[in-house]
Amino acid sequence: MLNAADNRSIDDSVSRTGTIKLGLIANEFYDLSLGRMGGFGVAIRQVADLFNKNQNLGVEPVFIAGNLSNVSDQTEVVAHGTRLLLLPQDKSKRTQQLKDEKFDIILTMDYRYNYRPIIESLPRVPVVIWVHDPRTPYDMKRIESTRIPGQGDNVPQGLKPVNCTSLSEVVKKSSSLFSKRSILFAQPAAYYEEKVVGTYGVQPPEITFLPNIIEHIIEEPANIVKSERPSVVFLARLDPYKRPWLFAELATYFPNVDFIFMGKNHFQGLGAWEPDSLPSNVKMMGHIDGEEKIQLLSSAWVLVNTSIHEGLAISFLEALMCETPVLSCVDSENVVSRYGIYVGRWDGSGREAVPRFVEGLQRLLDDKDLRNRLASQGKRWVKETHNRSQFIKSFQYLCQQAGVTAKKS
Repeated sequence: MLNAADNRSIDDSVSRTGTIKLGLIANEFYDLSLGRMGGFGVAIRQVADLFNKNQNLGVEPVFIAGNLSNVSDQTEVVAHGTRLLLLPQDKSKRTQQLKDEKFDIILTMDYRYNYRPIIESLPRVPVVIWVHDPRTPYDMKRIESTRIPGQGDNVPQGLKPVNCTSLSEVVKKSSSLFSKRSILFAQPAAYYEEKVVGTYGVQPPEITFLPNIIEHIIEEPANIVKSERPSVVFLARLDPYKRPWLFAELATYFPNVDFIFMGKNHFQGLGAWEPDSLPSNVKMMGHIDGEEKIQLLSSAWVLVNTSIHEGLAISFLEALMCETPVLSCVDSENVVSRYGIYVGRWDGSGREAVPRFVEGLQRLLDDKDLRNRLASQGKRWVKETHNRSQFIKSFQYLCQQAGVTAKKS
């Protein structure tokens, strides 16, 4: 199974002769009933969707919640058509529940300290760390510089440093005579490689390219029509380190342009950003998903990102697939400088960046040929790079490296 080298389409319906049971560990699953919403949740959902909708690939996905404990008798729920395990806090019960699943391989959405008990409960199951947002001490110091205008030196919510160095201990234990299981690393962006040691305290011998799965969100041939009145979109949580106040301030310079917020705030009170006295051309859409999100992205002229820090943002890839160039102050993998306008790095509140954002947005709004060229090139890159076929090929390679094969049915 999982043979990406043959000539079959991944959508072909064929009989399953075996199944690899894949555990997907994450702290979010892009489900409002399960907490926060973000790119990690989108990415892990796309993996489950791929295998659920293409059972001929012989992979059975199961979500494992790193941050959701079983506080009742409920041991699992269903998210996006996929079982999601709710683990008990009791170590022996948690270990037994995980052991009973008989996983063949684990894929983690990046690494967080609360994954460790899950991974160590399965000492012989190979693990792939899918690096998505490696944060070195240098990155965390930058993030901690964020300040909300009007709140002085109060530290915004959601800036707590993410310490991932316990992964080095997991890797060390996994190489012991008792375990001897593979801990493999994968990444959707090559520049992550230089951040791995500083983030996780580990220098893997190899990091496999494992892309996000994006190209399918628009069915081809797509009839993408841009809005008659210029519109720009913000697609992210409205949490402080995303600095949504910059998008709102930018709207004051373009009264004849619609500014659309897509996302919700996960914090309240002091240290959170509260939309207040917004310009009349700003629309707050809240959480948007599915066809409505794709429609808004497709009709927009520009995606604006004001975050102080990003990995290779899923929103960048989705926007480019919808033929919408990006304006941002982060340039992960040089995606923005290639397929949009990069306004440079700005720490703190970011308000000093507003003139650069104004200049960049004005240029994109005025130059249709530039927008079309950037959008066309960006879409081509996403289709060629972040697609299902490449994901399957890379996942197959990782399974081979881990010695995982499909079980006989």
